[in-house]
Amino acid sequence: MGQFFSDPVEQALQYIYYDLRAGQGQEGFRLLQQAVQDGDADAFCLLARCLYGPEYTWPGHNFPIDGEAGDYLMRQSVLGGSAIGALLSLRSGVMDRQLAEAMPMTLQEAFDIVLDKAEHGEPLCQMIIGNAYYWGDFPEIQGKTREDFRSDDAIESYLRENYAKCEDWLWKSMRSGMSSGGVNLANFYREGKEGLISPQPEKAIEVYRYGAEKGYPSYYFYYANELYDQGKKEDAFDLYRRGAELGEPRAFFWAGYSYELGVGVSKDFARAAQYYQQALSAPIEAKVNPANRLGMFYYDGRGIEQDYAKSFQLLKWAEDNGGPVMLYYLGACYANGQGTQQDYAKALGYLEQIDWNCREAFYLLGKLYCNGLGTAENIPKGVEYLQKAGEYAPAKEELKHYKKTLFGGKWVRRK
Repeated sequence: MGQFFSDPVEQALQYIYYDLRAGQGQEGFRLLQQAVQDGDADAFCLLARCLYGPEYTWPGHNFPIDGEAGDYLMRQSVLGGSAIGALLSLRSGVMDRQLAEAMPMTLQEAFDIVLDKAEHGEPLCQMIIGNAYYWGDFPEIQGKTREDFRSDDAIESYLRENYAKCEDWLWKSMRSGMSSGGVNLANFYREGKEGLISPQPEKAIEVYRYGAEKGYPSYYFYYANELYDQGKKEDAFDLYRRGAELGEPRAFFWAGYSYELGVGVSKDFARAAQYYQQALSAPIEAKVNPANRLGMFYYDGRGIEQDYAKSFQLLKWAEDNGGPVMLYYLGACYANGQGTQQDYAKALGYLEQIDWNCREAFYLLGKLYCNGLGTAENIPKGVEYLQKAGEYAPAKEELKHYKKTLFGGKWVRRK
């Protein structure tokens, strides 16, 4: 029997929370499923957390998401007498009056059981205690109401004292191997508690730095973000790559971008494309940037076989989902009929928005205006665009088809 929980549950905790580098999250999930079949009340709530999505467990595990099943499991955990289930159900919004009346212990009794495990070093329990203070669950756990206090000052003192307790417990959980404990710890430092505890954002960065030094995959990403914002891009990209190598899905895009740019590492378009593809397949919402980068790679044939259909599909999806619009590439796809039906008017709509020096776009605009494609023919305007393309060979070749008239110097097509 495990020290704090059953053997299967303790092994599952190791895989899911305490040793992310092992890459055994799916095995931990399987162990919890089996423990649930065996009626382990603690396993019910832990499996529920897995099903609640990456807000509750590391996204690198790629667990299935099923909130309804999670709520059912959480209730069964409470009814089965799990102390951690009681506190986690309160935090996840499952605890209601009916469940509270049916549970075999009070919230305070559950808290005391979890607190005892936390005091004896159990990392998950340390985080649960810390979160009970961080989220302000403690008045409900303690059964406190406004009538228990003589004044507003007394209430304020009570809240300040208890909110502050989250700091020590969340640090303990993180130092014990529960990387998740640092998330709310950093939030506590960054945001404080309005009217009670002042923010200390510099300490949030220390949390991220500590997590990265401990080798927690997600903290490579968190700390890299801080370094990037500080302008330390080479150091940031190094951490993004290290996180990506350990399966941190939020780092995939940035690792790919690092290889594309060659920042802190030799340029490697094939490696960049691989990470962009991983980012698109990862259980994260931020997909428009990797979609755009990979779309451009497919168009140019950089690090991956050229495929205009895949390029257009990715670029258009990114635009439709609120991403930065790749004006030249979408314009080129429509102008040339690459990966989509040729549509000169749409091509113009994209290309004319370009406000930087893009010789390829100027060349296409020159052709469209000179030939009256998608717009009225306007050879002088088209030639102006072709000239803006400078030494770009296709533009210089296209210019050979036009000349200035002898009188008036008007640009016309050569006969």
